[in-house]
Amino acid sequence: MIRCIIIDPDANSRKNTSRMLSRYDDFSIIGIYSHPDEVPYTIDKTSVDVLFIEVVFSRLYGLDYIRSLSNAPLTVITTSYREYAVECFELDILDYLIKPLEPSRLSTTISRIKRAIKTSKTTTSQSSKNEDFIFIRAEKRRIKIQYDSLLYIESIKDYISIHTTSGEYIIHQTLSGFTALLPHSRFIRCHRSYTVNIEHIEAIHASSIIIAGKTIPIGRMYMTQVREKIL
Repeated sequence: MIRCIIIDPDANSRKNTSRMLSRYDDFSIIGIYSHPDEVPYTIDKTSVDVLFIEVVFSRLYGLDYIRSLSNAPLTVITTSYREYAVECFELDILDYLIKPLEPSRLSTTISRIKRAIKTSKTTTSQSSKNEDFIFIRAEKRRIKIQYDSLLYIESIKDYISIHTTSGEYIIHQTLSGFTALLPHSRFIRCHRSYTVNIEHIEAIHASSIIIAGKTIPIGRMYMTQVREKIL
C-alpha cells in the first residue's frame, strides 16, 4: 500500500484530491491537513511514501517547508500557481499539478509514483546485499556498477546519466531517488543536477568540483554541506 498525505489550505482542494486518490486501490491516505504545522509526526520516507502539498500557506512558504524535510518522501505539488514550477524543478519535485486536478493528468502522476517506488525498492534491495556495487537496468539488461568506478550522476529531466570510469548509462530515474540509494559516506549531492563520488574529486574551486577533467558546478543551496563534508 502506498501511503499518502495531503496538505492544502483550501478545504475544497483537500476534498477533491482525496476523492481522486481514493479511486486507486493501492493508495492509502493516512493524513489530511490544512497546514504543515498540523502534522503530528515527522514526515519522511519511513512514515510517508508520497506528499501532496500546496505551495502557498499563511505564515509559511511551502517550498521552504519541503527544503526543511530530512529524507523527504516523493513530493507532488498541487497548486493554482504556475510561477513556482522552475523552483520546484531545483528541488527535484516528482510532479507539479495545476488545480483543478484533472483525472487524466493525475493518472500520469500515479504512474510516475509507482515507477519511482518500484525502482527505489528494487535498487535498495540490491544495494543492501552488498556495499560495494549497485545494479541498474539499462540497455535492456541489468548492469553491475562498482561504487569505486562511479564518477558522478547527472540529471537530465526525467532521466539521469550515470558516468563511470568505463562508460555512461542513461536510465529513467530522478537524481534525488538514485542518490538516496548510494552510500552517503561516499557520494554527495552538490547541485540540483549533479551527485558526485567524493573519492574521485581531483580539485575544488570556489563554486565547482573537478572530476575526470570535467568541471561540475556547486549549487548555492548545496555549498554549505559540500564544504562541511569535503573541506
